[in-house]
Amino acid sequence: MIKKNLIKVFIFLFFLSGCGYSTVFKSKDYNFSVNQLATTGDVNLNRIISQKLSIYKDTSSNKQLTLTINTSLQKEVSSKDTKGNPKTYRLIVKSNILIKSLEGQEKNKLFLRSVDYNNKNNKFDLKKFENEISKSLAGKIADELITYLQSI
Repeated sequence: MIKKNLIKVFIFLFFLSGCGYSTVFKSKDYNFSVNQLATTGDVNLNRIISQKLSIYKDTSSNKQLTLTINTSLQKEVSSKDTKGNPKTYRLIVKSNILIKSLEGQEKNKLFLRSVDYNNKNNKFDLKKFENEISKSLAGKIADELITYLQSI
C-alpha cells in the first residue's frame, strides 16, 4: 500500500516538474537572420530548403547572413545482379552553401546525404519512391544547415 502511494507521488512529481523540452527549430530565440537567399541547381530540392529557411527571413538579429545554395541530385547504380541489371541504386543529394555575413566574412560548407535502395520492377513506383527520398534528404540537409547557422 505504501509502495503504491509512493509510486503515485513520484509519477505526480514527474509530470508536475516537466522536462522543459522544446524543439530546436521552432524556438523563437534565433541568433541569425537570412537577409538574402539565392539558389541554383535542382529546383525542387532548393524549394524544400528555402521553405525551411523562410522562418529565419526578416527577423531582427545581429547576425545578418546572405546564403547562396547550389544543390545537386545524383543517382548511380551501387550494385548489379548476375545479368548486369541494376539491383540497388544510390541517391546522393549535395548542397554547397556559401554564407556571407554583413561584416564581409565568407564561409563555404558542403552538406552531403545519400541513401541506398533496391530496384523495383514498376518504374513509376521507383520514380515516386526516389522523389520521396530526395525530398526527405533535402529536409535533413536543411535541418543540418539551420543547426550549422545557429552554431556560427
